[in-house]
Amino acid sequence: MSIDVTVIIVTYNDKRRLLDCLRSLDQQSLPANRREILVVDDGSTDGTSDAVATEFPLARLIRKVHGGADTSRQHGVEGAAGRYLAFIDSDCVAPSDWLAKLLSVLQAERVGAVGGRIVHRGRFLTRLVGIADFGEFQGSQAKDVATVPTCNLGVSRRLASRFPFDPGLPAGGDVDFCHRLRQAGERVVFRPEITVLHRPDPKLAEFFRRGARYGSSFVRLRLLNPSVRYAGLVRAGILGVLFAVLARGGLDAYRLVRYRRNAGFRYYELLPALLILFAYRVYSLPSALRALRVQGG
Repeated sequence: MSIDVTVIIVTYNDKRRLLDCLRSLDQQSLPANRREILVVDDGSTDGTSDAVATEFPLARLIRKVHGGADTSRQHGVEGAAGRYLAFIDSDCVAPSDWLAKLLSVLQAERVGAVGGRIVHRGRFLTRLVGIADFGEFQGSQAKDVATVPTCNLGVSRRLASRFPFDPGLPAGGDVDFCHRLRQAGERVVFRPEITVLHRPDPKLAEFFRRGARYGSSFVRLRLLNPSVRYAGLVRAGILGVLFAVLARGGLDAYRLVRYRRNAGFRYYELLPALLILFAYRVYSLPSALRALRVQGG
């Protein structure tokens, strides 16, 4: 029987969580002979590849020199055998029906890509990542969207090969990928029943560094592609970037309040969450403005 779907996991020095991810994929309801697992190790130095080879010998493993997540994802696309591809990150775990639901939408609906809810539980900062970076994916309504993140993304191998991931972006490659799909007339859809549990474990300093990376990528992507959402603001210069960043802060606040229950926030946590989210966006400004100066000339 031919393989229906290849699950691609890109990892870098994340052995413990990767093994948890692989255990969850081992329990998928989709029959094992219809799926394959492909791990792309982006130059890890913590024994990741050896651990995968020992504990999950049936998983395929690609070892490569460290070069970034999107370069590694493209290695996965090129090495995959399945007709469809399912992307998940090494710091995620999937419920047993994740792959079957993802594949069902890809096979039954005329869509270019599909994604679903990114669930966050546990520590305050972990849940805050859910709003700051995945706030759009906390809702419970199926809809067409501009993008879906690569920690919970399904696409045909044909389309992934036609629209390769851009290795030049430090983050935001999924936005660029989905945008190019939509430019080609493909639908990108959100299905809330397709869930993964995302398990970042940030300290406060790392949380803000994450914001700085996204600030840089936000600007760089929109300078490269003027048709991406908010590109007009970025291309307007410093004032446009300032407005875009503040607007994203407002969007954070809206999503925090609207999806408070789904995102797992108690009422007494809303005010500190709002303050930290605002600081998160402000902290992203210097890297965003540097990207504007360097790339925009």
